[in-house]
Amino acid sequence: MPSVRTLSTLCLLSALALILPQCSDKNSDDYYKEGLSHIESQDYEGAEQAFQNAIDKNPKNPNGYYGLGGIHNYRKKYDLAEKAFQTALRLDPTFVDAHYSLGYTFEQMGQKKKADREYAIYRRLKKKMDQFMKEEAETR
Repeated sequence: MPSVRTLSTLCLLSALALILPQCSDKNSDDYYKEGLSHIESQDYEGAEQAFQNAIDKNPKNPNGYYGLGGIHNYRKKYDLAEKAFQTALRLDPTFVDAHYSLGYTFEQMGQKKKADREYAIYRRLKKKMDQFMKEEAETR
């Protein structure tokens, strides 16, 4: 029969085995950057998982949804890409690249009017952003 000490040690080790995988120093942005790194090495499964981890860590981080949308576009899962980009834009309506990517998604889905609308929003926001960056550079 195992001793009390052996049982206690086993319980402690079991608890640690359950808790430690949940502990991570990575934040949502770290997972997003990890996803980008996976894309560079053409590991799309790893990228998808990293973007999902970014969302799980912080459901209000639009970058995770944007990355996930890009993976869905790559895999031609346009309905899932649309949902991901829409979520990114709900979180940040000024997310310039998400408007462009959503336009691309609509284009691939044969929804030209929606695509044109997103491209127009992209151009308008990009112009404003470029102007802001130019003014910012001139003040330095």
